[in-house]
Amino acid sequence: MAVLGIVAEYNPFHNGHLRHLREAAAAVSPSAVLVALSGPVTQRGEVPLLSPWARAECALAAGADAVFSMPVLWTVRDAEHYALGAVSLLASLGADSLAFGAETEDLSLLRQTADLLESSPASFRSALKAFLSEGFGYPAALSRAAGLVLPESEALLRQPNNILAVCYLRAIRRLDVPVTPVLIPRPAGYRAERIDPAAPSASAVREALYRGAWPQALSALPPNSRQAVRSAFLSGSVPDPRVLDALLLNRLRSMSDDEWNSLPDGEDGFSAALRKAASGANSRSQLIALGTTRRHPSARVSRLCACALLGITRSDLAGAALPRSALLLALKKNPLLTARWKELAMPASPARWLESAGTAEQAAWRLWGLCCGLPGSFPWTCRTIVS
Repeated sequence: MAVLGIVAEYNPFHNGHLRHLREAAAAVSPSAVLVALSGPVTQRGEVPLLSPWARAECALAAGADAVFSMPVLWTVRDAEHYALGAVSLLASLGADSLAFGAETEDLSLLRQTADLLESSPASFRSALKAFLSEGFGYPAALSRAAGLVLPESEALLRQPNNILAVCYLRAIRRLDVPVTPVLIPRPAGYRAERIDPAAPSASAVREALYRGAWPQALSALPPNSRQAVRSAFLSGSVPDPRVLDALLLNRLRSMSDDEWNSLPDGEDGFSAALRKAASGANSRSQLIALGTTRRHPSARVSRLCACALLGITRSDLAGAALPRSALLLALKKNPLLTARWKELAMPASPARWLESAGTAEQAAWRLWGLCCGLPGSFPWTCRTIVS
């Protein structure tokens, strides 16, 4: 049977996600659709608007058959490792195709770029090192160096979803898994501040919701997601940015020298600069703004903050095994999938899975609950959604 894999955050699930899921299913005609979802913390180190279970339920309503929460040690990572963890998980669960969005429609060029980065010639490595020594951040240095070898790749690697698409292709090649890439071109303007109901920006939708522009934000969401968002806000179970600000600043200001030195990706004085910024910042957004430089983009600063909050160290990431199973959030009754399910790495109940998931994973779930004002029993009392 054909099994389609999708990597997503659905923060929140909007009409663009629905279009992507439907177009991917039309291209593959799968017997089942599996989603690897960023759980209580996103790839950029942010706390998502809705709980993983609420987002998983929206995915099921849109056509997914099973939704898994990616382990946090692979979620709060740069694009290369995030993609590596997601591809490993989906391949282990039986996916034989992977659908992803990209700004370019040229899959061949994406493949060529992935091949260049995976089997980089000496000229590329030398150029990359030179650009990094000049103070460029890694993404900018990578695109410039790639452009010297494959000119078309420079502009391509300046677009965020192209970068992630290239990383998925690199992961498929590196892991040598029988997964067929399925490219779904992404419409222009999805990052615009103005919300286009047909192709919205998730960050613009979140910002509109938090400032109370409900009609504008809800117009970008399909019915199930609209109801989930409405219910979460009315019940007060959405993350309070002020709580996250306080938790983060308190953590950073109380960390020891050893804790700062063990943070991942904190070399070249990066962690020292962030430590200084934390002493004067009054919010997470201000801290990230103070810590952002040409060499250290805001996403990297945000991920470092998340690692500090969750107690994730450099050695934790270096020793993390590639995920082959994950917490099952939601499952649709699919006879074909059920017949094959015994072959897949199915975890136990959420509570049992979390008990063995490690301190960082537990800290991530507790963090989301704390930001929402939920009791300490979250997520231990949650159940897998079956529809």
